[in-house]
Amino acid sequence: MTLAGINDVWSLVIATLIFLAIPGPGTIKLFASMAEKNGGPKAGVWSTLGLMAGDTVWMVLALSGVAALAAAYPRAFDLLRYAGAAYLAWIGFSLIRNAKQTLGEGTVDQTAGRGPWQWFRESALVSLSNPKVIGFYVAFFPLFIDQATFDGAATYARIMGIVLAIIFGYCMWLIVVAHVGKRVFVRYPSASAWLKRTAGVALIGFSVKFALQK
Repeated sequence: MTLAGINDVWSLVIATLIFLAIPGPGTIKLFASMAEKNGGPKAGVWSTLGLMAGDTVWMVLALSGVAALAAAYPRAFDLLRYAGAAYLAWIGFSLIRNAKQTLGEGTVDQTAGRGPWQWFRESALVSLSNPKVIGFYVAFFPLFIDQATFDGAATYARIMGIVLAIIFGYCMWLIVVAHVGKRVFVRYPSASAWLKRTAGVALIGFSVKFALQK
């Protein structure tokens, strides 16, 4: 299947799904938000929107040529990378510290400051914490552009729309899977605690990887 400016839509869909299937900090953050005491599917949806917002920023920056600017000033790019790594590490330590909090549904505890805005903001920051994503999109988009029918910003908008729709659908599937699995964690609280600890360690691992990679 083809669209104006895109040479192979199905290849774009498959490549995006393969990229999403590789576990990353965004997936871990989505699950961690759902695992909060007042989390559940609502937290998953808001986390998904946050991840999509962060990815949208990277896609726009990639298409606007900021990637070339970052390549010209690598030290500034490194500072952004270190800040992102520090934020991921902080999220990871928070998960480990709060691992024993129980799971459950219910009204968001506003006194604890946890709610849709927090889930959205934190997930967006997790997405933005890895500036290397901009390089991925710079390399990714040209693969699917049909030069014969390319119509500038409209083609880029179509590609971004397809990618974001796939991200949303994939995350909705993850939310369903996590919600079903949550029944097990409610029954076995210790399993929930170990899941949070594992997620925290994974995020810290990603932070080290982002900080050290060149």
